[in-house]
This record gives sequence, C-alpha cells and structure tokens, in this order.
Amino acid sequence: MKNRDVQDFFFCGFSNILKNCSIWLQKSNKPTRDFEKKPAEPIKTFLKQIKMMLRGNIQLFELLSKKGYLKVPSKVVCTDARAIPVEDNSVSLIVTSPPYVTSYEYADLHQLTALWLEYTKDLTDFRKKFIGTSHHNKKDLILNSALAEKIRNELLEIDKKTAEEVSTYFTEMNQVFVEMKRMLKKGGKTCIVIGNTSLKGVEILNAEVFVEQLQNLGLKIAEIIKREIPSKNLPSVRDEKTGKFASIKDKNRISVYPTEYILVMEKI
Repeated sequence: MKNRDVQDFFFCGFSNILKNCSIWLQKSNKPTRDFEKKPAEPIKTFLKQIKMMLRGNIQLFELLSKKGYLKVPSKVVCTDARAIPVEDNSVSLIVTSPPYVTSYEYADLHQLTALWLEYTKDLTDFRKKFIGTSHHNKKDLILNSALAEKIRNELLEIDKKTAEEVSTYFTEMNQVFVEMKRMLKKGGKTCIVIGNTSLKGVEILNAEVFVEQLQNLGLKIAEIIKREIPSKNLPSVRDEKTGKFASIKDKNRISVYPTEYILVMEKI
C-alpha cells in the first residue's frame, strides 16, 4: 500500500489484534502470560477488526458531513507533552487524560505494538520516555504544590523509592502544566481527567495536587466535575500476600480509583 493514510489505518487494525493473537492474559492490562490461552487466528481476526473499523469510519464520515465539519482541518502531532510545537497564547481548549502515577507502565501496555511496528528495539529505553513510569532518571524536582510535598514526605517515611517515583511524576506533570499555560489564550481552558489513588497506604490526591499546581501557575478553577468510573475499566489492587491482582469477579475487589474528576481550569 503506497498511501500512508491507508497504511496507518491498517496498522491500527493490526495493532489492535496483537493481544488477542498472543498468549497475553486477555483480561489483564499488565503484560502477563497465559500459557493455557489459545491465541485467536490472525488473518480471521484481522479481517473482522478491519470490517469493524470501516463501519466506524463510514459513521464518522456521515456524522462530519451532516454537521458540516468534513472540511475542518486537523493535524496529528506525536511529541512530548512538555514541548508542543504551537505558538504562545494560541490555543482555546486542551482536553487530556494523563497517566496515573505508577498505575500502568504504558511502555509495557503497548510493548507488542512498539516491537512489531519497530517503534523501539529496547523496551528499557522506551519506558524512560513515559510520564508516570517508575523507570526514570533522577532529576531536579519542582513539585509546585504544598500538598504534593506533604504526600512525598509521608511516603519517605515508608518507602524512599516510591516517594521518588511520585515526586518525579508530580514534577513532570507540573512541566506539562507550564506548557499548557504557555499555549493557552487568555480565557482558554484545559480539561484534565484524573482520579486519586493510594500507594503504600498513603493517599495520592492527584486531582487536588493538579489543581494546586495549576493555580500556582496562574490558572483558576472554572469547574470541577466528579463522576464514578465503571469498574470493568479499572485496574485492581494487588493482593499483598500473593502479589496477584484481584479478579474482575472478586466481590472483595477494591478499585484503585473508582471516582474520577474532570478539572476544568481557565487561564486568567
């Protein structure tokens, strides 16, 4: 296929079937092998996936045509969220759902795609490129939040490594917020979807820390929306004795972050 857009369409379909066609434990977001799993037949699964995507593409085309948005230009840029190639004071709206601190290793979550499509040959190096990873280099930490400092100090009394991971996460998210402020017009808004969690028995109040960081950068609260998350989409908590994640059907299962917040912040 010579058309790059068509190539990308089929690569997306290929990426989507990799988990089904491997021995990756089907219901796990973690890279866990299931040696009893019978992988799906690749060609059949691929064709089914592409047909589903084609139907969705037709629906999108019809919707955009009906709304008169078909000719509205869009541009996809793959880059670091802390260095986005747009002009200062030029953006009206930012919508984002950032990673949760040490919740998922996104490099692991996407490793099949990354390796098959040759985005990387070294998963260790690949991991270091993600915000929220535990695989990080120590750097100057600027948390820009008294609450984040309090959380770090509580963790330091329990586990230094976890404290460093959380500190790095909040530092890197603050760097993202600095970039958001640079891009936003006066009166422009950023909508951030995030939930709270806990590590080593310490509450990690991501939503509250983010609001404090953004306020310290000069943004104000426009609205905060709170909603419950369907449990089927949540990671579960590890059993401290076995190290295993609780089953989806486990009645005693505790969700890591059953509530999420949409933080709507405005540039003053």
